[in-house]
Amino acid sequence: MSAQFNAERSAAIRLLLIEDVAASAPRRTRPGLVAGLLLIGILTGAGASTAAFAATGGFVTPTIAQPSSQPQPDLPDALEAPPGTTPGAPLISLIGAPSALSVAAPTEYPLAARPDGVTHVRVTVTALTPGSISWGTDADGNNPRATFNRGDIGGPGDTTWYDFPLDDTTGTFFVTPADGLTATVSFQYLNMTPTHLKRNAAGQTYGLDGGPDGVPDLVLVSGVSPEGEAVLGYARSGELNAFSPEHASQPSDPEEALAWQEERERDYPSGWDIPVFESDGTTRIGTFHVG
Repeated sequence: MSAQFNAERSAAIRLLLIEDVAASAPRRTRPGLVAGLLLIGILTGAGASTAAFAATGGFVTPTIAQPSSQPQPDLPDALEAPPGTTPGAPLISLIGAPSALSVAAPTEYPLAARPDGVTHVRVTVTALTPGSISWGTDADGNNPRATFNRGDIGGPGDTTWYDFPLDDTTGTFFVTPADGLTATVSFQYLNMTPTHLKRNAAGQTYGLDGGPDGVPDLVLVSGVSPEGEAVLGYARSGELNAFSPEHASQPSDPEEALAWQEERERDYPSGWDIPVFESDGTTRIGTFHVG
């Protein structure tokens, strides 16, 4: 299964995704939509913002800084992150029972009559036959798209999902299969409550980027331990944002960007590693590769 957005939304999503924090989660076996997006144009291995890994084992869309073209959900006030929740990650509650429909042609699904407290809808697509599909809340088609090959059907690659923000302007969901695809599409309403970042003993903030408190000093990433195992830890935001080890700042103009890019490709053709720490910011547990 491959997935993509059009250029406008891909640019927005680039600003709203962090690296795949689920690398160590056993249930992360299906190539969900966000995983597909991470492979097209987003910094390899490093992202920029607030996707969070839900307790259900799937990915969710950012809950705070939505692209201007998307609905703006009325989010609850942020809470302190409870034990077991990454600071800055949303608390996700399922609202109501899921519903499902079979699609083989363009279909419009009503969203206007939904329970109170809903901020997002998790939409899961399971392909029954090969083909492609777009699905989302934009009537003009600026929505996620996925393609399923014959080898995906009946295996872990036949399913993907995405959590769409909702507001009072959102009344219809659009599903458009093509190339002979048939699929089952399920809908589950959600409430996403933001959480605050936390501070360690040194006064550094840590957690997921993009929440109500802005960019943390230490950003959650998936790294690799000295033993070669996947670990979740924190990287310094300044090192994540560095254009290259020699250029910790960002280029000031396109000409400088091109020159720095040529240097980076020459001096670091395979990327570079930055340290990953516990939330204390000092105990190193692995490395994070910037491609």
